[in-house]
Amino acid sequence: MGLFPAVWVASAVIVADIRAAEQDRPWLTDARLRADPAAAAAALLAKMTLQEKITMLHGAPGPYVGNVPANTRLGIPPLTLNDGPQGFRSGGSTCWPSGMTVGWTWDVELAGEWGSAMGAEFFGKGANVQLGPGLCVARVPRNGRNFEYLSGEDPFLGYTLVQPLIQGIQSQNVIANAKHYIMNSQETQRSSIDEIVDERTRFEIYYPPFVGAVEADVGSVMCSYNKINGFWSCENNQTLAIDFKSRIGFKGWVMSDWGATHSTSILDGLDQEMPGGVHMGVALQGAVAVGKVKVSDIDDSVTRILVPLFKYGIFDHAAHWANTSNHGVDVTSPAHSALARKISAAATVLCKNDGSILPLKLGTRVAIINSQAANPIVNGGGSGRVGPTYVVAPLDAIKVRNSVAPSPPSPPNCTFHNDIDYFHIGDASGQASTATECCLQCSTRSDCTSFTFYDSKCYYHTVQGTVRPKQGAISGTCHKSAANDSHVTYDDGSNPSSSASVAAAADVAIVFVATTSSEGSDRKDLSLDGGQDDLITAVAKAQPNTIVVAVTPGAILMPWSPLVKAVLVVGMPGLEYGNAIAEVLYGDVNPSGRLSLTMPNKENEVGFTPSNWPGVDGKSNYTEKLEVGYRYYDAHAIQFTTGFPFGHGLSYTQFEYSNLQVSGRNISVSLKNSGTVSGAEVVQLYLGFPAVAGEPPQQLKGFSKVTYWSNHVEACASHDFFADYNLVVQVALDVGAEVTVTFSMSDKDVSIYDITSHSWRVINGQFSVGVGASSRDIRLKGAMSV
Repeated sequence: MGLFPAVWVASAVIVADIRAAEQDRPWLTDARLRADPAAAAAALLAKMTLQEKITMLHGAPGPYVGNVPANTRLGIPPLTLNDGPQGFRSGGSTCWPSGMTVGWTWDVELAGEWGSAMGAEFFGKGANVQLGPGLCVARVPRNGRNFEYLSGEDPFLGYTLVQPLIQGIQSQNVIANAKHYIMNSQETQRSSIDEIVDERTRFEIYYPPFVGAVEADVGSVMCSYNKINGFWSCENNQTLAIDFKSRIGFKGWVMSDWGATHSTSILDGLDQEMPGGVHMGVALQGAVAVGKVKVSDIDDSVTRILVPLFKYGIFDHAAHWANTSNHGVDVTSPAHSALARKISAAATVLCKNDGSILPLKLGTRVAIINSQAANPIVNGGGSGRVGPTYVVAPLDAIKVRNSVAPSPPSPPNCTFHNDIDYFHIGDASGQASTATECCLQCSTRSDCTSFTFYDSKCYYHTVQGTVRPKQGAISGTCHKSAANDSHVTYDDGSNPSSSASVAAAADVAIVFVATTSSEGSDRKDLSLDGGQDDLITAVAKAQPNTIVVAVTPGAILMPWSPLVKAVLVVGMPGLEYGNAIAEVLYGDVNPSGRLSLTMPNKENEVGFTPSNWPGVDGKSNYTEKLEVGYRYYDAHAIQFTTGFPFGHGLSYTQFEYSNLQVSGRNISVSLKNSGTVSGAEVVQLYLGFPAVAGEPPQQLKGFSKVTYWSNHVEACASHDFFADYNLVVQVALDVGAEVTVTFSMSDKDVSIYDITSHSWRVINGQFSVGVGASSRDIRLKGAMSV
């Protein structure tokens, strides 16, 4: 009995210690305080020592690409940062289509889905900061990192798409990191080049995607390796402290690119050095000691980190972040593979389709040419690379498409995707006891191309429909008779003469080509390497029905485009490339991708001198000012002979534009699907400013993705964070359907950046209005007075 009082006393001491700890750490236990991230951060900051604060402002060794250790005394979880902009780079994650490729979808909804899926994978891998997305505007066509960047060559496109993307990532208790701020336009001499660019050009061309990130409440931003106007990006007071934090209003924290910190530059806008603490560790503590840096400056930087940690739930999962074994978890899933396939198909751009050679019909004898069909490039290199867990090759997908299965089907002829629904309204259904029986039933029906088995019911899909996760559902396809390889022949392209002979013996030849690029160097030119241009020419001369499918990290030259019947470009398509391109080639998916950058007719068509790129005496001069990408082409009236313009992309159906109405700053147009199949259109709005504004001839100021989801017409409201801008309205457009698309111009849409007042200024006068299917396919013209 004598032990009980001692035990009771010990227990009471433990309880008292816990209660004291709770009182000392209300940011962990007080729900009302936690509901206000700024207040929670302030309460925590008040308890931190100077050393604890400085520890948060630099990296340390650890299992992730970037690491900040946990503060166990105060309950601050570790920061676990990992590449990259299009997925978790370290294995066991989905190799998604690249950021540029997602930009080719021009699809706000899809960008959000992609962000949520990536965020979920980063969370599963134990990383609470995703080092992405990449947002830089593509100034230099040969930049080695263009494939990473969502914006393409247009600031408005980047501004638009980045918002749902970041909100998707951060919805998963993972903080997004927008990069690379700013003017990271080239990899050549990237660690020393000085980008000389004026204030107006910065605000009108290069800042807007990062403004979009700020409006989506991005938690962090990464500054780049280069200099801007004589100062390193990570210690550039003008671009960081003044422009970004003060004028644009960024509230999160700025971290350096790895090794891009050159000084203790906290007063110039840098908040965190990565990956170590050469300048923002002991040196920073010394600067405080001698009065060069105030504690209040330290407090500002720490607060900028703490607030997003509270806001996006990092504190809610402290044990998860501390479990470093999560780094090795495989976070791939059938649902994410299905989404990767959906994105890749939606991003495919049909540049040319003479004689409506596409889509192909089953039974067409197809010659598949070049090793890129069998062993394709699907991603770029560097920190933006994600090693695929598997790759679907186009050759394999096309063979499967043309194979036929016996009845009843054997397992190799059935494909099954667990926990996936092929959702499509109006299809017939019947009873089945297993997914294999469902596949067998599908194989006997002329109206069934794919199936879904769920709750003892078999749904016979006429088309695959919308691929979406559904617990317990099993979906797939069944090929209906014995394999017939005579429909598909293959040549690896090593001998153009042999390839031409194989192509000539078929009904159609598809030449799969590719080039790639990587962080660390710019591309040597815009041509396809390895003699692929010559291969296409040889095949096209032998087979008039030649189709080219190109994997590309950015712009490429297409000197052979007049010789071939069809051209498709797929960007960097990710691990489901083969399935996605087969769906487009055979018409399961009607292509709706649009180019986010110009495909030029020739090398250096934008007229760069060495002073512009790669630079002379360490300086790259932006003398083109606002004439970036298609703006240059329009300003210099360059016509397209072998290349294709910004915003371009064809469909398997046709669309009629009519009834342009301009009322005040509201612009509306009627769009009708006048073709024979359901399809998607990207309605693009271009404004031309009054001459006094000194702007390029036209610029994208709105777009609406008009797409199809089912056999009805439906309009949905845009997201709240798009309220001040004219963005995407999602509607359905089936054959014969007609809808009205409306854009509303804000003050900013009709403004230029005024370097005298350092603010946006509305331009009064008459604006030209152009609405159409690309920057060079303007269907309707009008005028708007401001």
